[in-house]
Amino acid sequence: MPPKFDRKLNQHGVKGAYYGGEWVDLEDCAGTFQPDSSKCSGCPTRATCPRSQSRNAAASTTNEDNLVYDVIIIGAGCIGTSIARELSRYSLKTLLVESADDVSQGATKGNSGIVHAGYDDKPGSVRAKFCWPGNQMFPQLDRELRFGYQKNGSLVVATSSKELEVLEELMERGNINGVKNLRIIQKEELFQMEPALNPVCIAALYAPDAGNVIPYEFAIALAENAVDNGVELRIRREVTAIAKGTEGCFEVDLRHWEPQDYVDVRKKMGKSIDGTESKEISLLSLVMRLCVSFPASIVVMEGLVRFGLLEPSSKDDTKMVMTIVAFISTALVLFLPGGKRHRGTSVLKDIVAKCPPPVGSGDDGKVTLKDMFQGGSGSKTVQHGATVALESVKAKYIINCAGSYSDQIARMIGDDSFYIKPRLGDYILLNRNQGHLAHSTIFPCPDPVLGKGVLVQQTLWGNLILGPTARDMHNKETRDMSNESIQEYILSKCKQLCPYFDAKEAIQ
Repeated sequence: MPPKFDRKLNQHGVKGAYYGGEWVDLEDCAGTFQPDSSKCSGCPTRATCPRSQSRNAAASTTNEDNLVYDVIIIGAGCIGTSIARELSRYSLKTLLVESADDVSQGATKGNSGIVHAGYDDKPGSVRAKFCWPGNQMFPQLDRELRFGYQKNGSLVVATSSKELEVLEELMERGNINGVKNLRIIQKEELFQMEPALNPVCIAALYAPDAGNVIPYEFAIALAENAVDNGVELRIRREVTAIAKGTEGCFEVDLRHWEPQDYVDVRKKMGKSIDGTESKEISLLSLVMRLCVSFPASIVVMEGLVRFGLLEPSSKDDTKMVMTIVAFISTALVLFLPGGKRHRGTSVLKDIVAKCPPPVGSGDDGKVTLKDMFQGGSGSKTVQHGATVALESVKAKYIINCAGSYSDQIARMIGDDSFYIKPRLGDYILLNRNQGHLAHSTIFPCPDPVLGKGVLVQQTLWGNLILGPTARDMHNKETRDMSNESIQEYILSKCKQLCPYFDAKEAIQ
């Protein structure tokens, strides 16, 4: 039986929010989440918003064929959007392109969202150099972008004297890396902090500055801010080739795709795929609406007279009233949206029953490893995308942030110095009624091969997340694990950390 304890479970967006790493009650949130629109940079915009593209333009130009971007960023995960936001501080023409149907659809979408303290990184490495300074930037970054950051701390727990030695090594490594506030806590204090831990735990390395975010919310906030400050964003753009062009610029070929269902609907409506209407179609629509509106005004006029609601005293009055009625009816026909209207309420279960299964589930839409390199469930293949245009853009510099596909992008310019060996991670997400069992992010002692291991963590929204696995795709045994084997592995590892959660509360 789990120990009885009373712990308030904060849920981001419910009676308050996490802001700058700390919890803020709802009554204290006034003004916190209201951006000041008066500080808008006034970036150039297009007359209409193109399909799958931000309305703002990287530069005001009437001839986009001659536009040369200063920088093109390939990949809109947390790294690409972070760079885009930083570059938006400068007077640069920056283009951010993403192959999936939205930002954050790759590895950014599916990870723990942990803001690590930096004690585990190898001293002297790039990660060791930047992890702690980056950790310290997050509170202010959240105050600026309001994506939600919880500074909940992390615990690496030990269950034996041998693992206690590992904690000492991690603490020493953290000291070398410049990590502050680290300390090893003993069993009594540990269970005061986390009473639902496995009773076999005897000590833990405590890093109070570790935190967590919802990773896709983080990337979305970065992308929105970058676009607000002038960066141009294009989604559903696959990079197919990169060449060295004239005048020292790179020429990047893009394949613009849209979901096949969208393409079919636009064709049936007689409209262009980019979301705009041709002049011929617009003119015909206008004429047809006018033809309908004027006779309608005559019918309305006769009805008003017949029922005694209108008694014109002269022909001039009649003409004036007809003009007014015609004007009103024409305006209604021209500007009110068409289509069928649904009145009354709907039964929720009937709507749910009609919903298709989630994208990426089942044999028809199963997400393959190749799909994961280019957006997973948001990739062209899984979304049944159809090519609608081929584009070519020029840039002085290219920044490769393509994640698991970055080696393929590098090869387009002749760089074969590295290749990606993909490792997949699987998670189990539990309902919010399990979130009170852990406040800190709880790690086992790290594995020398698989790294930090399977963890137990409370999310900003109060769920409990278990995982991840670390399945190397070049290893057939781990690559072909069944869903049942994956779930059994995660649950068995997490029970060693926190044995009291209810696996039946799994929602994903």
